[in-house]
Amino acid sequence: MEAAAAVDSSGGDRYRSHLAGDGEKDTAWRHGAPPTYDAVNALFEAERTQEWPAGSLEETVQNAIKTWEMELSHKARLSDFKSVSPRRFSLSVNGAPPRSGEETLAMGSYNALLASPVLASTGAYDAAAETFESSHQLFRDAFPRGFAWEVLRVYSGPPEIVFKFRHWGYKEGPYKGRAATGEKVELYGVAVLKVDDQLRAEDVEVYYDPGELLGGLLKGPKVAPSDEERGEVALAERLSAAATLSASDAGQPPQGCPFRSSAKPE
Repeated sequence: MEAAAAVDSSGGDRYRSHLAGDGEKDTAWRHGAPPTYDAVNALFEAERTQEWPAGSLEETVQNAIKTWEMELSHKARLSDFKSVSPRRFSLSVNGAPPRSGEETLAMGSYNALLASPVLASTGAYDAAAETFESSHQLFRDAFPRGFAWEVLRVYSGPPEIVFKFRHWGYKEGPYKGRAATGEKVELYGVAVLKVDDQLRAEDVEVYYDPGELLGGLLKGPKVAPSDEERGEVALAERLSAAATLSASDAGQPPQGCPFRSSAKPE
């Protein structure tokens, strides 16, 4: 008997699943519709250092992580994720205490990967000051063609997969007041991925040097603020001064109306 053809859930993407098909008809997409990855796929194909054989463990791991990143960035509900075990998933970065799937989804992948008091104290990145949306916009602006990702080597197979990865992009946009440089920004890391019998991620541990990422992003001359931005700063300063004055006046005893006589009527 001939096996039934597998249902295509990629939505046309060669490296990510669970973008389309009946399984996604009730999915809550963060921006209203599934994303497209044409630009970053082109960068990946042009500059990847490995082209893994179809069906190999390396290709399977690479596509699984790309799918997980897509779901984390674009699906609004953890219950819609197909690449992770929703009730058991956790993410730990550089040995920090693990965060649950709901915590990771609420803060976003960039905040989860860059949450560090050291980074915040240097001004390089403050995860507590960024929302899910603001953090993603920050990196979309810096990397207009996307931030490509590849597996370099897989050291062990399931249920505990250990692999080395490479992440890269070109700083062709601004980052935190620093102008575009056009230079490649690249980082390397190692991850430990524990999966269930359906190859869904349960525990993920990521180890990498954030300095490799942020060092490149903080290069470039400072961008002069626009007239609109300067106006917004000036308005904020005036409102703050007005609020301070109002607060100081609140502590003074009430005074009579200056336009009425204080004399008692006869």
